[in-house]
This record gives sequence, C-alpha cells and structure tokens, in this order.
Amino acid sequence: MALPCLLWVWLLVPGIQELLFLLQLRPRAWRLGAGRLTPPGCAAELGCAGAELDPAPLQLSKISMTVGPPGPHGVKDGDMRLANGAAANEGRVEIFYGGQWGTVCDNLWDLTDASVVCRALGFENATEALGGAAFGPGTGPVMLDEVECTGSEPSLADCRSLGWLKSNCRHKQDASVVCSNETRSAHTLDLSEELSFALGQVFDNQRDCDLFIHVVGQGPEELDLCAHTLILNANPEAQALSGAPGSNVTMSVDSECMPVVRDFIRYFYSRRIEVSLQSVKCFHQLASAYRAQQLQAYCGRLFATLLPQDPSFRAPLDLYAYALATGDALLEELCVQFLAWNFEALTQVEDWLSVPTALLQVLLPRTELTVSSELALLQALDIWSRGTGTSHGEVEDLVQHVRFPMMLPEDLFELQFNLSLYRAHEALFQKKIMQALEFHTVPLPLLAQYRGLNLTEDTYMPRMYTSATWSAMVTRDSRNSQNQRLWYGSRSRSAFPYTPEPYGGRYGPYQSFQTPQHPSFLFRSKLTSWTLLYLPTMQSCWNYGLSCSSGELPVLGLTQSSYRDPTISYENKALILCEGRFVADVTDFEGLKAMIPSAAATNSSRRAAAFPCTSGAFSGFRVAIRPFYLTNTTSLD
Repeated sequence: MALPCLLWVWLLVPGIQELLFLLQLRPRAWRLGAGRLTPPGCAAELGCAGAELDPAPLQLSKISMTVGPPGPHGVKDGDMRLANGAAANEGRVEIFYGGQWGTVCDNLWDLTDASVVCRALGFENATEALGGAAFGPGTGPVMLDEVECTGSEPSLADCRSLGWLKSNCRHKQDASVVCSNETRSAHTLDLSEELSFALGQVFDNQRDCDLFIHVVGQGPEELDLCAHTLILNANPEAQALSGAPGSNVTMSVDSECMPVVRDFIRYFYSRRIEVSLQSVKCFHQLASAYRAQQLQAYCGRLFATLLPQDPSFRAPLDLYAYALATGDALLEELCVQFLAWNFEALTQVEDWLSVPTALLQVLLPRTELTVSSELALLQALDIWSRGTGTSHGEVEDLVQHVRFPMMLPEDLFELQFNLSLYRAHEALFQKKIMQALEFHTVPLPLLAQYRGLNLTEDTYMPRMYTSATWSAMVTRDSRNSQNQRLWYGSRSRSAFPYTPEPYGGRYGPYQSFQTPQHPSFLFRSKLTSWTLLYLPTMQSCWNYGLSCSSGELPVLGLTQSSYRDPTISYENKALILCEGRFVADVTDFEGLKAMIPSAAATNSSRRAAAFPCTSGAFSGFRVAIRPFYLTNTTSLD
C-alpha cells in the first residue's frame, strides 16, 4: 500500500475527519490509555465512536503557517509553565510563543481559564485563579490578554483571546493559578508532529488519489495534480476544493501563480506553508479564491513585514495594484502608508516612472509624506510627467497638490528657468507662485485679516521634510552613526540648567541643531535651537528634566531652548528608521517626548511598529520640525 499502515488505521477509524483535525490542532488533548489513543471527553475504558469530539472550542486562527524558531529543549508554541510558586502546583502562568516565554494578562481571567493551565500541566483542576501578579511580576512580553476558555482546550493558545502579543497590560496584571495537588493518572504520548510530515509525503507521492486537479494559467502552461478527498475533507480550509462535484477539478490561476499551486494544495495536507515576498500575493489570491480563510488572514498579516523587503519598490507597487483589483481596502491603505512614509526613496528608483497617476493622486495630498523638501517633490513630479506621457489635465491636477508656500522665494523664482512643468502649465504656476510669495512676505496679522481660515489649508502646512533645514537624526549609539555627528553630554558642558541626580549616569546620544522659526521668508533669520535626544534609561530622562516611566523606555526627547513666538505652533514628527533605508513608523512628539514602538512586536508595553524591523532594532530616529501659524492667537488682535 502507498500509505503507511498507521495512516490507514487512522483513516479507517469512524469519525476520521474530526480525528485528523484534532491530531493536528489539539495534540495535547489526546491520551494514551489501555493501549490506544483516546480522545478528550471519552474515558479510556469506553468505546467511543467519535461523536464525543467537540470541535466548537477550536480556534483555527491559532495555527502557525510557517516554521518558527525552535524552542529550547523541544518547547513548542502554546506550551505552558508555572513560575515563582512555592510549590509545583502554583505560580505565575507563563506561555511559550515565537521563541520566548511570556505572561498572560489577568483581564477576564477566571477559574475555567486556570483549569486549562492546570490540566495541561498534569493536575486535575484549578482551585484558584489569581490576578494582580500574585506570584510577582514576570518578564518578557505579555503574550495573551482577555483569555476566555470553555475548559476543554489543551492550551490557552486554543482559547479565545485578543491574539498573540496584542495586550496593553503591564506585568503588574500577570495572571497566576493554584492547582489541586492531585495529578492525573493519564499520561500523554504526543506523536502528532509526525502527522504533518507524513500527510505532506502522501501528497508528494501523488499515488492512490481519487481527486484529479487540472491547473490552467492564462497562457499555455498547465499542471496536473491529484489529491485524496478523505484528507481534504478533514480540513475546513479545503472544502471549496474537495466539495466540487465529481472527481475532476479545474483550477484557473494567474500565470505568475502557477509555481505555487503545488505548495498551496500541499498546505491542505500538512497545514504548514512557507510564505515569502515573492509568493505572498499568490498565496493570498489563491486563499481568497478557495476560501482558505486562515491562510488568507495569515498572508494579510504578513504584508506589513514583507513590503519593506523590496528596495526597488516593485513589490509595494504590485501589491497596491492587487489591492485595487480585489477591493482590499486594508492592503490598499497599508501600501499607501508605506509609500508615503518612504516617498523620497520611491522617487529615486527606476520604477518611479511606472507609478500610476491614481496612486500619486492619493499620495500627494498627504501631510505625512516624507521628502527632503517640497522643491524635491516638485522636481520628482517633473521627471515623472516627462517619462509617463500623462495627459495635461491629469498632471495639472497633481500640481495642485504641491505646497508652493513651503518653497523659498529664490527657488520659486528659478522654477521658470529649470522646470519643464512650468512651461507646460505657466498660468497655474504663476498663480501658485503668487500665492506662495504672499505667504512669504505678508505679516501674519494681514494674512489672517484677509485670508482668514485659508491659512489652515494643507498648502500652508509643512510635510515631513528631511533636509538639514528642518530635520536632524540620532542613533542608539553614536559610534554607529555615519552621516550625523553625535555627542554624549557631560555635566560640565550641558546646555541645560537642570542639575542631574547625584547618582550620575551617562547622558543619551543627542543632536543639537537649528531651524527657522517658520517656513515664511519673514522668519529666515530667526532661528530656533533644538536638541533631539535618545533616552534609553530613567537616569538619562532625569538628566534632561524629563519624566519617564520604565514601561516607556527607550523614548525620544525634543527640547527647544529659544524664544517661542506665540503665533507659531509645532506638530513635530519622529521618523523611526530601520536598516538605514526605510521608515518603519512615524510617531508624534507629545510635549517633549515621542514613544518608540517595538521593532518586532515582542514587547507588550509598547505598540508594534507599523512595518516591523526584522533586524530586531531600529537603525536611527529622525525628527521632522513642522511649524505652522496659529490663526486664532490673541497676538493677532
């Protein structure tokens, strides 16, 4: 026989669909009793037909789609332990995920949840479900929050919750348990990990099939595969494929997705799949077409991680087009946000000329758009218009979104001599330049009197400019900086009057710089002094007179030491850089501080970066100074 004998035994047992399902998803729930595997809810000495299996509590979204980092000594995701208890049957609950141990938040924590932990560790039940870090606060991330178990799950990972690493709890809310002293007489033999490999081999062998799949692309390429309906029927994700009438199925796929079809069908057997930047779109497309919801959701979560991996920007542009074609609003916004935050880099690649007009119409109105200057944006648009053959009207619509008041008068004057767009749209440019010169030469009281609320329009608001005029950068370690000079301060030459604590401690890396008070030419000679600080410790915060909590660290600080004009306010932004080549996140300076997100979603006390930094640490932090007029200030009266 082509199938291993043990697999045939499994396949012939009544209730095989649930059996295969549970062997894969609920390995710790099976016991070896009286020489045979016994499902949960069925005593070892009784004969069970399979109806006792209750699939309701299963949380399909918890399946891992890729091979994660191996745990120490065979520890797997979802394994649990008790820590810091006086006896083996009590302690703080810790659960393993993603290569590390973490804790569980006590929100909604009750005796049912605690009993799942106790039974998984070999005890009969829980006698107490404790919160408030009853056995002391833990370390590492808070893995799960708002856990709601039914009581039959093999692990907290199989219970309802907010999901892995979605908690805002601190360790003072760590959950704990006290289990009964009685241990269960049954012991678990868990060989379920072998089943995934074995079923994958069944598909690879392509023998003894009863379902024949003909795959056709958009061209001459074709592919013939075969499958086993019994195995496919055991996987809810494969129902669209296995439920087709007859023994022959035709799959129509995009030609670019032909190379991954085999892996896609194999996933229904092994329930494991490797997804990369090159394959994520096709897997998402196939999963959407065949209603493999877990794989579809998994690919959806991967987009943010994979988008930054292509420095040519072809993948983000391709995924944006895919999002538009499929009506995926979440993916569309994700692509737009990444391209806006990394707009300057986008304008410098070969594929800049292939950026569609519709995408620029979405990008250019954005204030959170990263570029060295507004002039650089206009010059890039000029190159794009000459290389794409876009219609006169469409280009004019794009020029309307350029913020001419953010360009210096001398730059505005030179546009007529060195910009092809000026010659093609002279009337529009003259109108925009006149508007900008008003902004640069007319005092605010007159502008407010005759322009009123117009000063709040986007055209008068700076974007996130990264030139030295409006920006500075700091790194975690001054020795790693190549394009910025950083200093470590000392008490003897600190520019701040604050006296540090007598315990000493080093200052964090910082960068002092100056910017104009405002983009208007009226303020060109009026400079404001700033200091951008990287504050890794409580001591470094105290040294600068800032108040920081341990859960916030590290943070960015920004101090202003010059006179503040009451008619000017600031909405400064912190650009979080990864690998020295892309903006992974943007945060606001609220007061004197800006929070630094978690690089790779491993710290529950901080939100994860919008685009994870797979290196595990950010390469630098840039501030963009963004001044604007306060039109409702009393100084205008």
